[in-house]
Amino acid sequence: MRNSLIAAILVLSGCTQNAENVTFHEELVHQFGEQKTLIHSETRTILIDSLSLPFYDYFQLINRDESPYLVGFNRQSVSLDFIPLRQGDAIDHLVFADDGPNAVDADLDIIHLFSEDSIVTIQDRALRFKVLNREGKLINSYRKTIRDFKGVEMYPVSYSYLGQWPVFLDSVWVLPVYPDLNVKKKLYYERNKFMIYDPVKDEVVDEFGAYPQMYRGDNYFDVLREPNLTPTPQGTFLVTFPADPGIYEYQLDSDTVIYHRYEEWGRFFNEGVDRDADLQQFVNHYISSAWFQQLIYDPFREVYYRFGKEQQDLRKSDGEKNTAFDAEWKIFLLDKDLNPMGAYSLDSKRFNPLFTFVSKEGLFIYDNQREHDDEMVFGIFQLSDY
Repeated sequence: MRNSLIAAILVLSGCTQNAENVTFHEELVHQFGEQKTLIHSETRTILIDSLSLPFYDYFQLINRDESPYLVGFNRQSVSLDFIPLRQGDAIDHLVFADDGPNAVDADLDIIHLFSEDSIVTIQDRALRFKVLNREGKLINSYRKTIRDFKGVEMYPVSYSYLGQWPVFLDSVWVLPVYPDLNVKKKLYYERNKFMIYDPVKDEVVDEFGAYPQMYRGDNYFDVLREPNLTPTPQGTFLVTFPADPGIYEYQLDSDTVIYHRYEEWGRFFNEGVDRDADLQQFVNHYISSAWFQQLIYDPFREVYYRFGKEQQDLRKSDGEKNTAFDAEWKIFLLDKDLNPMGAYSLDSKRFNPLFTFVSKEGLFIYDNQREHDDEMVFGIFQLSDY
């Protein structure tokens, strides 16, 4: 049962779903309910070959003959590596051409397997959409300039390790984008972060994901500016920002945005640094301040996992500078209605929250404690009562 206080508020700045319309916000204030946690139930060691990587910054899960595979984009060999999550299945590689019409760039921004005979690649500033088959041969290619409703050119980009994925629906694509503007200028943060692209009509039909007001002021967040996009079973989209404890829920073709507020997460409110600060000031802020990482939906257990880094001192007692992974990390558990159910303290020195996904077996998180170079290791976590 949802334990929420519902309030409706009209927000006149920082809340537009598109650039022309004021958006009506409904606010839900969530209280903690049934308490759950996670348990580390298994360590999964996967033997990999010399062509595979132990860690991928861009990946996708697929099924081959009902067997789960992790498909990682290998930027070293410019290939797709098909890594089986179960023992006994073979590793496979699709190596792309270095040049010519079949070529794929190592700094590719988006790659998605609709099927193994329909692989879409998107390169941001090359403005090139390609479709390739299972042999890496070009099926189709076209140039496309994506603009928002104010005519600003937007470049598709995706950071899967931050939970920022494109979403490919039956009729439209939901693409994470960034504007052709200076990232340190306030104008950059007046643009929406997600474009609804119709590939048949070859046009942008909607946009959403406005930056919260905190990003539009005098402070700057550098890489903590990139939002997370999470589709829900109800057909809505959840947008979360590293510096904002709340969750924004969007319904396509609607001007209403639901803001989910969590008072208990107030300590994660991040003020950023001065917009004119140098890189080292931001690095220090990134290490010491609290912020959120990805929000992942688990359809098998009907829960959400939200990763958060707690505040810490910049330096250890011996004077050595900490890293972001020296901080305490939490995995917050939410039910299907986004009510908090509990939390789990993650050992981030062992488990890397930047490489994580869900399967029928549980929540997989990359395990740094591999004994040999030919291993990819994951911890598998299960939902449990306290």
